[in-house]
Amino acid sequence: MRNRRMRQSGWGVVLLGLCLSSLGWAHSDLEPRQSLPKRWETYTLLVPTETAAATVKVRLRVPDAFTVEAVKHLPPWHLTTVRDEKGVVREIVWEGGRIPSQRFEEFRFLARNPAETGTYRWHIEQYAEGGEVATWEAQTQIVPMAATLAQRAEEAWRTAQVATTVSFIAIGVAGTLILVLVVVLLQRPRATSRKP
Repeated sequence: MRNRRMRQSGWGVVLLGLCLSSLGWAHSDLEPRQSLPKRWETYTLLVPTETAAATVKVRLRVPDAFTVEAVKHLPPWHLTTVRDEKGVVREIVWEGGRIPSQRFEEFRFLARNPAETGTYRWHIEQYAEGGEVATWEAQTQIVPMAATLAQRAEEAWRTAQVATTVSFIAIGVAGTLILVLVVVLLQRPRATSRKP
């Protein structure tokens, strides 16, 4: 009885996993995920199609704190922008193209980051040929310069530690090989010279 319940709950977990995986049919993302305040940054919106139905339209809603300056032309996609009352781009729509199943497209644009540090959310809508719409949220973290420099310094320190460790290992291996060579040469029988 107990084994039967465990099997049923196991199948339930498997079915739940399959259902959840089918919901994630085309997860869009935005790069870079981290940048500096007030910096002009080239952002890349990655849009994969992971279903049989091709992606035919992509809509990106820009956070209020960002200023989009330019959007890269990407034929055959037609570009439409929606601007606020100040003339700032708040939404970018790409349509007229097609991203087939198991393919992806990269949409690029140039934007000025906000002055304030923090996490900002971009809203993405991905439209399939059959009319289905998937919505995603991407995040960009604006961090102070000092945090970025500290992170890079820590990465450099780790790389130096690995390089040092590898160097010591190489020296140890070389020393061991030299020692083995000396022992072999000392244990080798010496040739005796014959007198005529």
